[in-house]
This record gives sequence, structure tokens and C-alpha cells, in this order.
Amino acid sequence: MAGALAAMGLLSAQAQAERPACIPHHDMRTLIRLALPDAVEALATRCRPALPADSFLSNEGVGLANRYRAEAPVDPASARQAIQEATGQNLAGFASDDTITGLAKQFVGQQIEDHVPLKDCEKIDSMVELAGNLRADGMAEAILLALEVAGPGRVKGLAVCPPKGEGAEP
Repeated sequence: MAGALAAMGLLSAQAQAERPACIPHHDMRTLIRLALPDAVEALATRCRPALPADSFLSNEGVGLANRYRAEAPVDPASARQAIQEATGQNLAGFASDDTITGLAKQFVGQQIEDHVPLKDCEKIDSMVELAGNLRADGMAEAILLALEVAGPGRVKGLAVCPPKGEGAEP
């Protein structure tokens, strides 16, 4: 796992200089759908020590992640394309589609572990519980909309390209 994270980190570092200014809407939706179940699981793991025993994430987080996986599976080839768009890297010769998506999922978990403060876990738990009734596609659309509303200056590399006619596509 450490080797996989190192490879993803290297790929991410290489992409920093070449990363596009925004990610096309379709590709961002695919990335969100790919990351969503693993993000929920990572949040449940990260926040478990900071949450009461009866919290939503502690009791329902893994089940919600599994439900999201079943409701919105992501085709590995589509995921590879979306990752390429997001990073600005040609991953054709890097590894298989499944390996690329596996690395991306591990990267999401590591980012949550490294960047979600435990002090925020109760708010995160409440938010996930409220959103937990949404189907996976609905949750992905809500996240996509939040990224669009936040705008490129506030989403740290996750800017969504405006639709054609509203701004420049990359």
C-alpha cells in the first residue's frame, strides 16, 4: 500500500505543473462517483475516535459506502480517462485501468486521513447522516453542484469547467 501511495503521490506531483485549470463536468462526475464510497469509509475510519458510539458514521458508514458502490459502479476505463483529465497526465502506459482506479481510491483515503481534523468529525457525521438518504448519483450531483457553486478559487484543484458557452473549456 505504501508503494501504491508513493506512486500516486509521484503522479500527483508530476501533474502539478501540467494540471488543467478545470476538470470537464462529465469527468468530475466520474471522479466523484469513483471516490464517494471510499471517501465515506475513510471518513468513518478517521472520525471513529472522535465520535460517540451511536454516531451515524460509526454505525452506518461502511454500509452507506457499500450501498454507494452497488448503486453507482464506475467503469475503470471511464475512471482512467477522468483521472487523466484531472491530472493532465497520459496514463496509457502506466498501469491497468483497475490499478489506476485503485491508486486513486487509496489516494482519497490518505487525503482524508491527512487533512480532515478530528475536531470537524461531529459536523461531518451530521452532514453525512443528512445526505445518507440520497442515492449515490444524487449525492454525486450534490457534491458536483457544491464544487461549481464554490468556484475555482475555493476548491483547491477541483474546479469544474463551465459548460460550453459560459466560459472557456480547457
